[in-house]
Parts: sequence; structure tokens; C-alpha cells
Amino acid sequence: MENRRQYNPNTHDKPFNRNKFQKRPDDRYNKDRQFQPRDDRPRDDRPRDDRPRDDRFRQKDDRFQPREGRFQNRDNRDSSNQNRGFQKREGGFQRRDNKFGGKPSNKFEPKKRFEPKGKVAPPWKKVVVPKVYSEMQVTDGKHRGKFFQSTTSPKVRPTTRRIRETMFKIISRRVRGKRFLDLCAGSGSVGIEAISRGALLGTFVERSAKMCSFIKKNMATMEIKEGHGEIFEIEVVPFLKRMQKRRRFWDVVFLDPPYDTNYDEILEYVSRGVCIKPRGTFIIEHHAEMFFPEKLGVLKRWKVIVEGESALSFYERA
Repeated sequence: MENRRQYNPNTHDKPFNRNKFQKRPDDRYNKDRQFQPRDDRPRDDRPRDDRPRDDRFRQKDDRFQPREGRFQNRDNRDSSNQNRGFQKREGGFQRRDNKFGGKPSNKFEPKKRFEPKGKVAPPWKKVVVPKVYSEMQVTDGKHRGKFFQSTTSPKVRPTTRRIRETMFKIISRRVRGKRFLDLCAGSGSVGIEAISRGALLGTFVERSAKMCSFIKKNMATMEIKEGHGEIFEIEVVPFLKRMQKRRRFWDVVFLDPPYDTNYDEILEYVSRGVCIKPRGTFIIEHHAEMFFPEKLGVLKRWKVIVEGESALSFYERA
């Protein structure tokens, strides 16, 4: 009783009537309908379930016909309906050659490639990159594909193409715009490769006069100017002594002596940092079975690569 809502006389004058909305017998909507159908046909008073299936669709008028009368098969359509809508093409589709007929049109021709006026095509679109298939070719750079000249003597062991490609992939950023020193240069293949890849200066040191002549021929073939290449016909040790007095330095120093050479005298000068710029790189090509210490004075080894019977040891000056 406590939960019952209390009566408020201010809101309701009369109590709530629950039977207010219920239907009454005298309600006008509870009586029979007082109107007739639109047409004069008698109404079908049969129960809805007793009527045939087709009669269920017949309501106030015959606007809605059963499907049997509305839809027909395509084969049984009237001939009058065939004249309406899309007409059947006479002769079907023509062959591809005579599809358009008449004179050929230039509307769908591909666009012609031409150079705009006042503009020049980029150089990489005009220059055809030559293929490298020989050991005596420059592997990359502006002189890519050009051939070296070298002696056929079995005593001379040129640096293989594979070694050159591997080495310059590692030191490409250290060579570009820098100075490159090639000790025991031979035909100058490594130094010319460095110039081709962007080295500012290539210095060649070779004791043989015959091999120095090959270096000159190769530089002339590559069209390398005198300011970008210099040749010293001298032994390696006297050259290092002379450059120590002149205090000349290079960013990258490459040493490739014959395998039977005594490395100790050369490494004695190199370990003191002769000819090598601070933070410069020193590279030795040697036999794969030879090993060098991890530290050589001011130099510290940071990489070793083996390719076949040859190996490369990379050092950096502190």
C-alpha cells in the first residue's frame, strides 16, 4: 500500500477510466460498412480460403493479373512485340578488318613521341649502357665498357673483374670526389676504375717502364686528362719515403704487389700512416691463405673479403 501512487486533485479532476478506449456496440466503426464497391459487380462473399487461387489476385479491379497471363516465353511472344525495342542487326557482326568501314580514321592512333621545343631529353635516356663481359673492361662509371690494354706476360697478375666490382661496391662513397693511390699499379686497371667512378685524382706507382706505357695508353683511351691522373715510375718503398718528406696524403690507398713480395718493408711505412689521410682507407689484395694482423700501427682492420684465390683486407686509419 505504501508504493501506491497518491491521488493528486490538482492534476486530475476525475479518476482514470480504463474502459474509455474500448470498443462499444454502438460505435460507428463496429457496424457493417455502408458503401458499395466501385463497379456494379456483386461482391464475393465467399470466405477467402474458399476462393480459387487466381481469384485472390482480383480485388477492386483487374489491374493486377496473375503471372500466367502477364509473362510469356520468348519463343511464344507475339510478332507485334518484336517490332518494338531493339532491332536485330542484319548480318550480325562484321569481321575485324571491315569493322569501321569506309576510310580509316586517325582518331585512335597512338601518340607520337617527340621532344618538346626548348627541352633536351635527359642523358640517361639517350645513352645506351654497354655490357661488361670481359676481364679487361671498366665495370662501372662514366668509362663503363671501355677496354684496357695489358701485357700477355704470365708474370703479370691483373686484378680480376669480380674483385674490382666487389671492392668498389664497398668503398664507392669513399672514392667519389677523393684521391686514389694505386701502388704496384700494373696496367692501371684499379686506378682507372676509381677515376671512372668519380675519383678526383688517380695516382699510379709502377716500377716497370713497359707497364707505365700501358697506363699511358689506357688513360689516353679513356680520355683522362693529365690533371686527373699521374704516373710515377718508381719502386713502392722509395715512393713512400719521398711522399713522407713531402707530406702528401690520399684518401684511399690500394696495394696489390705480387704474392711472393715481402710485405714487411711496405707495411712498416704504411703502419705509421704514411700517405694515408686520417680516416682514410688502406686496402691490401693478397692470397686467400695469407693473414694480416687486425692492427697495423695506426691502422685497424674492419673488413675481409675472399673471392676465389684472392682476398681483400680493409683497414682504416684512426
